[in-house]
Amino acid sequence: MKKATILFFILTLFVFPAKRLEFNDFIKISQIGNLTVSPDGSRLVFTVSTPCMKKNRNLSFIYMKDLKTGEVSKLTTSGKDYIPRFSPQGELAFLSSRDGKAKIYVFPKNGGEPRVLLEFVTDITDFRFSDDGKYIVFTADVLPNYKNFDDLKKKLEEKSRNKWFHTDKLFYRVWNTWREGLYSHVFLATKDGKVLKDIMKGMPKDSPPLDLGSSHDFILAQGKIFFVMNSDPEPALSTNNDIYAYDIKSGKMKKLTTGRGNDAAPFVCPCGKHLVWLSMKRPGYESDQTEITRMDLKSGKIDVLTLFLDRHIIDFVHGKDKLYFTAYDEGYHPIYSVDEKGKIEKALDKVYARNLVYSKEHLYFTNEAVNRPQEIYSLDLKTGKIERLTDINMSKLKDVEMNPLESFWFKGAKGDKVQGFIVKPPFFDPKKKYPTIMLIHGGPQGMWSDDFHPRWNVSMFASPGYVIVMVNFHGSKGYGIKFTDSINKDWGGKPYIDIIKGMKEAIKRYPFIDRNRIGAAGASYGGYMIDWIEGHNPGIFKVLVSHAGVYDLPSMYGATEELWFPRWEYGGAPWEVGKVYKKLSPSSYVKNFRTPCLVIAGEHDYRVPYTQSLQFFTALQEMGVESELLFFHDEYHFVVKPKNRKVWWERVIGWFDRHLK
Repeated sequence: MKKATILFFILTLFVFPAKRLEFNDFIKISQIGNLTVSPDGSRLVFTVSTPCMKKNRNLSFIYMKDLKTGEVSKLTTSGKDYIPRFSPQGELAFLSSRDGKAKIYVFPKNGGEPRVLLEFVTDITDFRFSDDGKYIVFTADVLPNYKNFDDLKKKLEEKSRNKWFHTDKLFYRVWNTWREGLYSHVFLATKDGKVLKDIMKGMPKDSPPLDLGSSHDFILAQGKIFFVMNSDPEPALSTNNDIYAYDIKSGKMKKLTTGRGNDAAPFVCPCGKHLVWLSMKRPGYESDQTEITRMDLKSGKIDVLTLFLDRHIIDFVHGKDKLYFTAYDEGYHPIYSVDEKGKIEKALDKVYARNLVYSKEHLYFTNEAVNRPQEIYSLDLKTGKIERLTDINMSKLKDVEMNPLESFWFKGAKGDKVQGFIVKPPFFDPKKKYPTIMLIHGGPQGMWSDDFHPRWNVSMFASPGYVIVMVNFHGSKGYGIKFTDSINKDWGGKPYIDIIKGMKEAIKRYPFIDRNRIGAAGASYGGYMIDWIEGHNPGIFKVLVSHAGVYDLPSMYGATEELWFPRWEYGGAPWEVGKVYKKLSPSSYVKNFRTPCLVIAGEHDYRVPYTQSLQFFTALQEMGVESELLFFHDEYHFVVKPKNRKVWWERVIGWFDRHLK
């Protein structure tokens, strides 16, 4: 009897080894970020942001891994702690809004509860220690003109009581926030928390810039604050972010970069000789090739270290005698190195690396895949050994069946080589026929990748029994700048051809795809393409989902915030190139609408204002097309609140189930 019981137990382990990925599993997955290592290389500190259904928001905590003992500990518990930074002396500070206002806290050297190190009139949005540890630089949103900090406080309190808004400038709202006349300024403070000055006082400018910046757009090194600012008269029309240097002794400010493209992410090399940053050449083009540029701080000579790498660089860190960086590359974020002579090598391939930091001949980074959630890894640069350092997420999904990303290539528009991906559903049976969903990425200069996305998660789409197909169409990053540029003034052209050809190639190549049960979904530009497919569907797609899709280009131009974007993508404003806007607007093809479509939008979306989706839904209804509108009053371009995410997944998968199963 005992043997039979044991045998049954063993069999059950193998007969029922896994389950499908459900929302209750998915919502437990945390996002890991803000990696930082102590100066002595013994402690790795990072943030863990976890969705909380009860509080309907993400809770952010600070964790530490002892790199000597391997022990991982949770340092904070308020759920409102983020951006940890080490001082050069090894003190650990962080931002927290635990009492309602964002302040800088610091842990005592001998342990214990953190204390407030620095608070300001308003919320502190970011901070850094100087290279010698004597000062702190931080950023906060302020009114540009004020007499002193008491006057600033009074004016902010008066403004908070206003129920109206007035401006005479563009960029009056960004993403999901109205500017209200506030600007982000850089402040200098002592290491013990005394605020000394606003180095941008009186300037109606932002640093970090409103957009196209980086995770490190201000630093204090060698007695100078290097910071990024767009000084053009109208930043809504410009990508001309520049790097400035402010001498803390003399109070003099100097502009260091002269190009008209985007310059961001300044760092001073450990040797102190060079300033290094990320730069783009072409003005007005936010997806131009990103290069690592270097300036000799003594002579002012500038050179480009990655001139011959045809990839869009994401971010970089300083190593001992090299720079290490990540870049978009055919569905991955591999890690590269470049030495002082410009020699580039791949340090680690086929990874989706983010949050890169360097310490003591080791690189630390997060990595993930479509079937593997985010964790922290290390790469020993001497031995090449890779090690997973955390188990924040892996054990939460240990019983869940998910399949890996598979790549295929095909001839797309103009006969060019285009990459597609496929993900099979859990418990896949090659003898069966499966319904399929084509996912279309945004950007449009984005890229489908081997990542465990917190919103458009491929494994969640596949879980109910769908084959997932994705195409990195013309315009995608990761295939060289010529391929990325090719979407310019051609939104409904080559990308659409690639998507149709890619879907046909998948049907031909994979016999388990049921050609009579295929749907498509996309958001932002992906939503635009869904709206475009609605007016151009060759009959492949039986059902569609459009989230925050661009529908009518002229009205979109008048309501969005980043005006450099449509000017570059379509070649000018609607009154300058009206024929292009009309040709590329899905609204021009309403008479062809016939495919059932679910339309989704958020009321606080200022990038693609929700009226674009309302116009699209109205046209579908007018044409008698089966359609539904899912509208979130408290979301923006993305659906981020846990309870809303649950509704989103239920409605989207339910819509596909109704039409494809």
